Amino acid sequence: MFSSTRVGINARPQLLRHTSIAGPSRGRLLLASRNVSTVPIGGSKDGSPKSQDGSSFDDKIAILEHINRRGFPKDFDHSKIPFDLLDHYIPQPLAVATASGGVQLKDTLAWLRGRLSNSWLNAINLFFWARQKPFLGISGLSRPKRRLSPQIFLAQSTSPNAWLAPLRQAALDVYINMNEAQSKGDLKSLPDLSAGRMLEESRKRIKALGSDKTVVWKFHGEASPTQCLSVRTLDQDTYSGGGVKGAKQLIMAQVLMKIDTYQSLQIYDKRSGKLLASKGTPESPARVTEYIVFERRLLAQGQWYIRDQLFPGVELQKNSLGF
Repeated sequence: MFSSTRVGINARPQLLRHTSIAGPSRGRLLLASRNVSTVPIGGSKDGSPKSQDGSSFDDKIAILEHINRRGFPKDFDHSKIPFDLLDHYIPQPLAVATASGGVQLKDTLAWLRGRLSNSWLNAINLFFWARQKPFLGISGLSRPKRRLSPQIFLAQSTSPNAWLAPLRQAALDVYINMNEAQSKGDLKSLPDLSAGRMLEESRKRIKALGSDKTVVWKFHGEASPTQCLSVRTLDQDTYSGGGVKGAKQLIMAQVLMKIDTYQSLQIYDKRSGKLLASKGTPESPARVTEYIVFERRLLAQGQWYIRDQLFPGVELQKNSLGF
């Protein structure tokens, strides 16, 4: 993908099942909202949080409080709810994670805790996700016959028989289509392929290239299989017409994918045909490894889209509400 100014994360995941956004009281509501994310979307280079949709924290709390009092109506448009990044995690080798000052016991324990916590969260979220149709938010994909399966512990597996194999392919397809749309300057396709800060940056990148340049981007295959690193979901309380609380329902999912591919990118002057910039060639493509967050609103029509790009080694600050 084209270079991005987004910074990344190396945050330890929180020990949660998944996040609920409706509850019986404002106190519980605020507590739940604190757990929505360890990484607010739109963080600046200094790590300070910044809302990706321009809405204030008070606006978001007002939406959550309304949901808390009345629940979700059947025709509620969940795409209007402002959600930020959940607590994604990029696993790193111990030597890399502790390279700054040598390996100490506390660093080793923190590294181990992060990996175990992420694996546990992946399993729990997959367990609860397996009860919802369509599975993985992919149209036509049936739910697993048994939720309590060894597969819930194989979120990071690259096996073609793993539960997440269809999602890995869907994510790679969106990734390729996103790059092709950017190279062609296809502004109309971007909202179907991306959202939030990623959508804004893609628009700016296309406009910055201008109409006097020709961009040629090509995908030359995977260097290693696309891998899911973290699975996170968000649920809601449901209520009957009489206000009786029912079962929880998943409304949104995010997955962090490691996409390791061979690509080539050339930028030419449209008039003269002169090569202005190049990264890799069709004969010798460049290897590009990126960590991409994909998101899907599970109760709305649509598909998976790119939400953000993360980079290992940089931890963003979290404000008090987790947005």
